[in-house]
Amino acid sequence: MDQGKPWRRRVRKVGDYVRRGDWAGLKQEAIQFLAWKGIAWASRQRDTLSCSVSPVLDSHHLQCEASFWAQVDFDRIRHASWGSIQCLGPMALLEMTHGSTNDINRLINETMQVPHKEGLRGLVLGCGDMRAEHSAFINPHLSFAEIDAYDINEQAFEQARAVTTTAGLKVNFQVGDVNRMVLPADTYHLIVIFHSYHHFERVGRIAQQINRALVPGGVFYTFDYIGPRRIQQTKRQLFYAQMMLEALPERYRREANGQIRQRVKNVAPGALSPDEAVRSDQILSALRNNLHIVWQYNWAGLLFPLLEGIAFNFDENEPSDRALIHYLFHLDKVLCRSGHIKPNFTITLASKR
Repeated sequence: MDQGKPWRRRVRKVGDYVRRGDWAGLKQEAIQFLAWKGIAWASRQRDTLSCSVSPVLDSHHLQCEASFWAQVDFDRIRHASWGSIQCLGPMALLEMTHGSTNDINRLINETMQVPHKEGLRGLVLGCGDMRAEHSAFINPHLSFAEIDAYDINEQAFEQARAVTTTAGLKVNFQVGDVNRMVLPADTYHLIVIFHSYHHFERVGRIAQQINRALVPGGVFYTFDYIGPRRIQQTKRQLFYAQMMLEALPERYRREANGQIRQRVKNVAPGALSPDEAVRSDQILSALRNNLHIVWQYNWAGLLFPLLEGIAFNFDENEPSDRALIHYLFHLDKVLCRSGHIKPNFTITLASKR
C-alpha cells in the first residue's frame, strides 16, 4: 500500500480547512490525524475551542539586562524550548531551499562568494555561551583563522571559551554594547546572530553595521525571533495554538513542573529581561533595507506558542511523534504563508549590498 497517498490527502485537507476558515473542521482533522497515527483516540479529545485574548539604552539599563542573563539557567530553557526538537531546523532549511539541502553549513559555504575559503574572519554579536553559534564556524568547506565575539554578559564567556576551545576555534571574547558598536569595514567573511537580534534596540543601525563589516561575498546568518514585541503573541496566534493544544493527548502537554498545560498564554512582561523582543517586529524590514537577502524562511507563528515549554515531551526517534512533528510543521507553514498568522522566527542568509 502506498503510504504517501493518505498522507498527501491529509496535507491537502489542512490547506482546504485554512482557506475556508473552518477551524472546527481543522481541529477535527488534527484529531483524526492523531487517531490515524495511533497517537490518541479521537473520542477522548475535547470538542470545544477556547482562546485568550523602547526604552532608551543607558548604562544602568545595560547592567540590568546583563544581570538578568547572568542568572538564567540556559540548559533548563533549552530543554523545554520548541527549538530543542532538532528535526525542525533541517525541515525549515529544506523548505527554504526548495528541497536542495537541510545542512546550514553547506548553504553558508555555497552562499559565500570569496576568492579563498581559508584564513577567514568571523564575528558573533550577542554570543552568549556560544553553544549554538560555534557550529556555524565548524564547516568542512571553510577555515576560520579568528572569530570576534561580543556580549554584555561577561559571565557567559567562561562556558563559551570551553565550547570554542574544544571545537578548536580561536575566539576573541569582548564585552560590548552591539547597539552602539561601530564595526570595521570589509572585515568579516561570516557574521552570525543567533537568538540575540531581538534583544537589540537599534535594529536598523545594526543591520547597517553588518553590511559595512561584511567583505564582498561574505555572509550574514541569523536564526532569530521576529514576532510581536515583548513576546506578546496575537489573539490569532493564541487561538490556533490553543486549538492544537486541546487536540494533543496529555502526555505531550506536560510542563517541566509536572503539571498538564491547559491553556496557551503569553508570558507576563515583568518576567522577561529588560530588552526581550524590544524591537523584534522591525528586524525583517531592517535586514531587507540594509542587506541583500539570499535565503529566508519566516515561520513558527504556531510552533513557537504551541511547543515552547513542552517540546521535551516529543521523542523524535518515535515514528508517531515524528509524524506529529511533521504535521504541525506543515500546519505552521500553511497558516504563516496564507497570512492567517504572522511568523515568529526567521532563518536568513544575506550578503553585502
